[in-house]
Amino acid sequence: MAKDKKPSSGLTEKQKSAVAKKARAGKDIGKKGKSFDKVAAAAGGGEKGKRIAAAAMWKSIKRKG
Repeated sequence: MAKDKKPSSGLTEKQKSAVAKKARAGKDIGKKGKSFDKVAAAAGGGEKGKRIAAAAMWKSIKRKG
């Protein structure tokens, strides 16, 4: 993936909204049953953990094509 390309590119606004709502609600973000908070904590916590968890969340979404 190019550095200037967003990890959520290729998704519709509706898909992005659904994923964000799921993450805020504490549901599985596609990493073997783990919630966003668990992934962030396992990645080191803090701002770094949040960034890593967000990248993992967007990568795990099924895209067409």
